[in-house]
Amino acid sequence: SISSLTITNPDMAQDMVIKLSDFLRYSLSHDKNEKASLKQEFQNLKRYLDIEKIRFGKRLNFSTDIPDKCLNQQIPNMILQPLIENAIKHGVYHSTEEVLVELKCIEKEGFVVIEISNEYDPDAIKKVGEGIGLSNIKKRLQLIYHRQDLLEIHAEKMIFRAIIRLPKTQHHE
Repeated sequence: SISSLTITNPDMAQDMVIKLSDFLRYSLSHDKNEKASLKQEFQNLKRYLDIEKIRFGKRLNFSTDIPDKCLNQQIPNMILQPLIENAIKHGVYHSTEEVLVELKCIEKEGFVVIEISNEYDPDAIKKVGEGIGLSNIKKRLQLIYHRQDLLEIHAEKMIFRAIIRLPKTQHHE
């Protein structure tokens, strides 16, 4: 995507290279056991999504519902990116239509609940991937929180949902 932009829109290509390098720098600068605020993670996700939007154009429609009170929640760094990547891979990649990928966050019963959902074609999903990303996330959550019930996956008729429940933390910047 960036390569083709160098011809069609050099300024945007330069912007994308900067976003990609910022995304990679963030990704590499954190230990896998480290935590970051949801706000920091979301800022990094935006860089990733900007790059993917160049690739998929109007087919990728990303929306968020993150109340301010969720933003300071400490979450394992880079835990959301593979879920967004999955949503794009299984939802947008196989579609010729616009696909909605949603990121929502709510506080509920001592947990911060983060839900990523995407529209998808149930017939196409069987052809790609073995769910390695999901099992890696499950293992990471288990190592960090010593619980096995923090990631839920729901494949409904046309909507795929990944829900992460994290014990609430209070961290003020």
